[in-house]
Amino acid sequence: MRILFAGTPEIAVPTLRALAEHFDVAAVLTNPDKKGSRGKTLLPSAVKVEALSLGLPVLQPDRLRTEARDLVSSYGCDTLVCFAYGKIFGPRFLSLFSGEKLNIHPSLLPLLRGPSPIQGAILNQFERTGISIQRLAAEMDSGDLLHSESFPLQGDETTLSLTDIVKERAAGLAVQALKKVEDGSALFVPQEGVPTYTTLISREMARIDWNLPATHIHAQIRAMNPWPKAHTTFEGETLYITSVTGLRKDASSDPVPPGTAVGTVVAKQKGRGVAIATGDGLLWIDRMQMEKRKEMDWVSFLPGNRTFLGTKLG
Repeated sequence: MRILFAGTPEIAVPTLRALAEHFDVAAVLTNPDKKGSRGKTLLPSAVKVEALSLGLPVLQPDRLRTEARDLVSSYGCDTLVCFAYGKIFGPRFLSLFSGEKLNIHPSLLPLLRGPSPIQGAILNQFERTGISIQRLAAEMDSGDLLHSESFPLQGDETTLSLTDIVKERAAGLAVQALKKVEDGSALFVPQEGVPTYTTLISREMARIDWNLPATHIHAQIRAMNPWPKAHTTFEGETLYITSVTGLRKDASSDPVPPGTAVGTVVAKQKGRGVAIATGDGLLWIDRMQMEKRKEMDWVSFLPGNRTFLGTKLG
């Protein structure tokens, strides 16, 4: 079994490392280098950096057309393993592989198909999520399942922290799945249930509507961390809310004082942060960032923004 591994971001790095340790990874397919923030330096993907450290050939075509397919074919790979590569594989590309063509997806399929399942699990306030290893199919994330693992969510996960959980768990699951493929014991089963779908995360999705329930906003702030960061306005300027206090289930436990408008910063409390009125209770936040300034905890933020308490955000 000769594997072509396709992946791009940091979440896929431990899986590449684990597969290279246990199997013959012949080449790595990843997205082209991107321009840095100042547009001068090209930055390699996290997967490319890891592949080069492992001494593996790296393929970075802009598109998966004839030239790219010929290049991939030259490595004689019979098996494809994909984890967050970032491009859709067409039938001609998939036909290059005589063995299994697997995709690692961080959700309990058929839930949260599409590009942002980690954010989706948080935004939908799921109590559990998981990782699925599926056979690639023509319809996005619809292929039969080889393996699926579920784990609980505590209600304080951010996209960053949940990504860290997934990337470590996925590596071991991928090794288990490929060993089943290798020894012929792999069993694929159709997905069961009604599919749900995610979309690409946008900045507009990060705008806070303080009329919504506190639990919703609590989840939104966590899902938008580290990007694009949930935001509102304070004195006409963009204010990013980067961290909330406590678990989602406790978010609306404190009532809004009578007559208080939603979005109003109503209190501060040691160990909890500052409280903001939402549609059904107070939401406690503890880290903020004014646009083009550094992120601060609430204790550091208040002295330089003395009108914050009592103001109406948004």
